[in-house]
Amino acid sequence: MKAGSHINALWFIKKRGIFGSIYILTYLLLSTLVSFKDATHDSFYDNPLWYRLVYMSLIFTLFRCRFYSAWLLAESMCITSSFGAYPLKSKPKPGQGPTDLMALKQAYELAPNNIEYDFETVHNIDDYMCETALTVREVLRYWNMTVQYWMATYVYRRIKWKKFGQPITMGVSAFWHGIHGGYYLSMLTTTPCIMTENVMEAAVRRRLQNRTYIRIYDFFSWVFRTRQFDYMSMGFILLRFDLTIRYWKSVYFIGHIACLVLYSVGMILLRLRPKSKHTKVQQDMGIGQQPKASSEQHGRLLKEENKTF
Repeated sequence: MKAGSHINALWFIKKRGIFGSIYILTYLLLSTLVSFKDATHDSFYDNPLWYRLVYMSLIFTLFRCRFYSAWLLAESMCITSSFGAYPLKSKPKPGQGPTDLMALKQAYELAPNNIEYDFETVHNIDDYMCETALTVREVLRYWNMTVQYWMATYVYRRIKWKKFGQPITMGVSAFWHGIHGGYYLSMLTTTPCIMTENVMEAAVRRRLQNRTYIRIYDFFSWVFRTRQFDYMSMGFILLRFDLTIRYWKSVYFIGHIACLVLYSVGMILLRLRPKSKHTKVQQDMGIGQQPKASSEQHGRLLKEENKTF
């Protein structure tokens, strides 16, 4: 990275500042209703089932707002010092930096004072995609993207047995977070979630022809992954193995049961298909793929390319 006074960091900070303020305000308001410690008290389990389920959604919203605001603030700090600024034409990606080194060299040699920069290298969270992505594996690509790049490059891609790549990577990620049992319970639960999504994708969505039906399927896919993250987040919030199991037991292990039921339904539907039409279920776990650059970056890159023609 080459810093300089011609790097306009204010444009990038404004957007992060606006959304960061919204997340901080939401966090402050929501924290008056629920607390991360609520489920550690015995009295919490005197509440009815519906309350325990709603609590799961509220507390994960509080959890997300805390991390969104922290990461956006961290990104803003990097941007103010021009840390992570690279020419847009070099196609930087989160955690990796420039991916087109020839374009990077040419940009600095030909027009060092007229370079359009971006800060995608230090872009750690795509909050919009985290909220709108339809599947668990998609969300994993946009959450903590710089760490996801490291996990994909130095863990997932080095595993010879790809069938075990995703759970092993999640195990390493859990260890990276710490030694609390809740981390491992949550991280390893992503594997059955992704397996369920893969099977249902092959058994149902790929067979749909009507756009309306596809949209309906996508909506329920979004509901599934949203509720699954609510469920899995309890391990990160309660931390302890026994407390996480206690909470999951109080909601009848609904996340695991949902995976088991939907996976079984998907496998039955695949078995019912004629042998001539059997398709292999793709084991795309998502972690091994490089996090995608934001739509904002692609738009500016396209605009820049159009100027040259």
